[in-house]
Amino acid sequence: MKILQITSSFHPIIGGQEKVVLETAKGFVKSGHDVTILTTDLFCEDKNLPSEEVIEGVKVIRLKNKYSLKGYGYSSEAIGWFKENWKNYDIAHSHGYNRFLSEYALFYLRNKIPVVFSAHGFIHTKKNYLFKILHDFTLGKFVRYASKCTALTKMDYKEYSRLGVSKNKVIDLPNGVDVEKYNHPNKKYTASLKKKYGLNGKTLLYTGRIHKSKGLHYVLEAIKEIDCKLLIVGQDVGYKEELVRISKELNIENKLDFAGCLPDEEFIASYYASDVFVLFSEWEGFGIVAIEAMAAGKPLVVSDRGSLPFVVEDGKTGYVVPFEDVGALKEKLGLLLDDAKKRNVMGDAGKKNSKQYAWDNIIKVLSKVYKSLL
Repeated sequence: MKILQITSSFHPIIGGQEKVVLETAKGFVKSGHDVTILTTDLFCEDKNLPSEEVIEGVKVIRLKNKYSLKGYGYSSEAIGWFKENWKNYDIAHSHGYNRFLSEYALFYLRNKIPVVFSAHGFIHTKKNYLFKILHDFTLGKFVRYASKCTALTKMDYKEYSRLGVSKNKVIDLPNGVDVEKYNHPNKKYTASLKKKYGLNGKTLLYTGRIHKSKGLHYVLEAIKEIDCKLLIVGQDVGYKEELVRISKELNIENKLDFAGCLPDEEFIASYYASDVFVLFSEWEGFGIVAIEAMAAGKPLVVSDRGSLPFVVEDGKTGYVVPFEDVGALKEKLGLLLDDAKKRNVMGDAGKKNSKQYAWDNIIKVLSKVYKSLL
């Protein structure tokens, strides 16, 4: 098959959608298929990235994004390339609800070639809510033109139905994780990370963007009276300074460490250098990092927003806590940090649960979908 993947944002941007596009593309290339990713430089700090490159056998076309409009994006160059080259492909897979390029592709390709659409959780977010309401009743309706739509969790079905997509067009397809990679820690990197940040006692871990929507300010409040450290791994998108200010105000700056963006081996080691993973987001499209934590055998404490209650089994692989409830968050974090046996039991359950998210399984399902449409 000749497959065209379409996404407004891509590598080197680090996020769930970007990971999924790259990993699925690599999976199909390994199976002997020809894959091209059409993307833009939306969100990229470096505006001099190559317009064409090959990443692990995947051809990437990256064109200039002209307008952002709260991340919606618009690229006349990408549209021009798209109109000129779509005939070279058997099937297209468009990624990201509330993104212009992805939704325009659905409209333009209707009745031309089959198109699979993956919303990646943005379909049920409440961010930029007024803009989203307007969008849902206008360009958002383009999702009806998709040949098939993928749902990360059961909650996506309701949103697709609201937009006019029939239930028989929707299939279950969660995001994937390289489970085996997270199953095999490098002891050298783990020991080095522990030494560097003084992680000798109880340690909480958060991985992801440093953004207000991730609820880290609530986590700081919750650990004020808990004897532990919080290691934050990920890119600062403008909120780190505020977290530092809050930590000083709470007099817990000695409990907080920022590791920034880590190389792959050190990133995996961060899970093994910690005891409990916390993700207290205001909303979460899927939460790949939660699966990574489970694959590494770590119990989780997450908010009850977005897809997280579907990913984490409350009381089995971790705890689901009402968003903004600092008291409940403090209770569950303290409970896990004080009980090694409970951590091990939940961690083992999470590790077993994570196997269903292995990339090989995701690629098999997606391959059947593509072939059925052809």
